[in-house]
Amino acid sequence: MVDNQMKIGIMGGSFNPIHEAHCKMAESFVREMDCDVCYFVPAAHSPLKMDDSYASPEHRLAMVQLAMHSNPLFKACDVELKRGGESYTIDTIRWFQKQFPESSLFLLIGADQAKAFTRWKQWEEIIDAVQLCIINREGIVEKDDITQTLTINSKSPVWIDFPIMNISSSMIRENIHSQKSIRNLVPMKVEEYIYEHKLFI
Repeated sequence: MVDNQMKIGIMGGSFNPIHEAHCKMAESFVREMDCDVCYFVPAAHSPLKMDDSYASPEHRLAMVQLAMHSNPLFKACDVELKRGGESYTIDTIRWFQKQFPESSLFLLIGADQAKAFTRWKQWEEIIDAVQLCIINREGIVEKDDITQTLTINSKSPVWIDFPIMNISSSMIRENIHSQKSIRNLVPMKVEEYIYEHKLFI
């Protein structure tokens, strides 16, 4: 890979499945941080999630790849799937540092993840290595406390404004299981893939 001192956005998650809110969040993230590219990194397995309804890594990666057509700055990254086992963000950050040693890294997480960030493996090293960015949603009352907790050596997280979108992967899985429509909840190509491969039924 060629490293041209880029501003690289990183967005991890189970993406089970990826949906429109993921894509819109990434668009806000890229725009506000002026990123040159945003990598979506599907997790092999999150150590903080106990969910047995995962689609296979191959299916989740395929859906992420299909969703990338919505924006030329979006790219899929399979580093955690290839690594296997539990997915620790610090390991992924180190991988990006090796691939792009001259670039600046920006990590996007949700507010719920930010509340539990001090439970993440080597969380202080993550903050040192990247610019931490947090999705700012209406009604987050702990914003100041989160900012204070996650500020190290005068380096504070950046809050990314994002409107409320009542879409979640669990809701989509439930809709599919209940034979309800998922139209406009996921990118069209992702919807077609889900039904073609009979996922989450």
